[in-house]
Amino acid sequence: MNAVRSLAPARSRELPSVCAELADRLHGTPLAELPEEEVLRLSERHDAAVAGPETDENEILRLLTRPFSKRLDIPEYYRYTGLHVAGWYLARREDPYEAGLLLLHALVTDLIALEEREAGLHETTVEEGAERVRRLEAVLDHLDGSPIGPDRTMASAELVRLADHDDVLVRDLLVVNRCSGFRRSDKHDEHMFMRSVQACEILFFLVRRTARRATEALGRDRAAYALHMSRFASAGELLNVVFHALRTLTPELFMGFREATGNASAVQSLNYHLMELVVYGYDERKIETYGRFPHLAPVSSPLLRGFTSLRDAAAGSGDADAREAFEAGEAPLHVWRGRHYGFGRRYLPEMTGSGGTEGAGYLKRFVGKAGLTSGDRIDDAEQLLTRFAFC
Repeated sequence: MNAVRSLAPARSRELPSVCAELADRLHGTPLAELPEEEVLRLSERHDAAVAGPETDENEILRLLTRPFSKRLDIPEYYRYTGLHVAGWYLARREDPYEAGLLLLHALVTDLIALEEREAGLHETTVEEGAERVRRLEAVLDHLDGSPIGPDRTMASAELVRLADHDDVLVRDLLVVNRCSGFRRSDKHDEHMFMRSVQACEILFFLVRRTARRATEALGRDRAAYALHMSRFASAGELLNVVFHALRTLTPELFMGFREATGNASAVQSLNYHLMELVVYGYDERKIETYGRFPHLAPVSSPLLRGFTSLRDAAAGSGDADAREAFEAGEAPLHVWRGRHYGFGRRYLPEMTGSGGTEGAGYLKRFVGKAGLTSGDRIDDAEQLLTRFAFC
């Protein structure tokens, strides 16, 4: 676990000075307090960086300023979460699964450092903060056991230790750290919420990707199916470990910054809906949700509505081991949906969700997945099904 700490951003690999100064400004200022004139200037800087030459500085400026663009039609959830930066990082990696695990390590490591720094500002350590660090360290412990190969874990393969010697990789992790995670409020606890949302998005992607690979391997390569299902189960379990850490936010702490997040609701998450589609099949109950947000329209395309989900592929394979592997791997996802609903009941018991849904009531409707069916098996993996999704 301690070896992972070395993935924290190193100042010797700092960004170009103009980018570093802007990143400091955005990390140090509640975005809700930025004057409108400054937001407009940030939008103009984004347009200039897009139109400018392909330099390291312009590339990072594009990442830093994209959430402020007046020209781009970006859903509020994606302006808030800065997931385009994670998409940039993952697209640069040869193995998105391993890259996703390393990104989770880096985000959680940085979050622990923030919590320890916050504790250092007080004469006594607040117990909630100490418990939060313990739970975040449990996330790192679970990551250490994430399967890389058939007979190797992340820890035994020394993936993290080796990554620390890859200057390009460590620099890219620094870019993600510095170009995302901007709070809209002045509340320290928003750090925990923001990074947890980003971690969940990465895990939605990993669940979807491993489920897709498992479906492709089913009936063709037993060893590959077993490997992808072990990764599938591990990613689902990680969702629960991350959520356990997030629960260190009390309702009072959550409400302290919720208003600043505006309409940035996770119901707008394309990664989440695609994950559910690949694992369970198309859910007709979500038609209204898909219609409310234009960027979710592709989920209702005939191609995506009519392919075989992992669940149906495993159930129809005639292979008892394949069915058992799915049931075991899917169990953590079922637990996570229940906990997500519980989160809604605890934090938004009588409130409308920020995406315009009925809050906890909306989440309750989708805890169960019985009765969903999918269609013919599609062998050609579409980009929308295999790449990290953001708008």
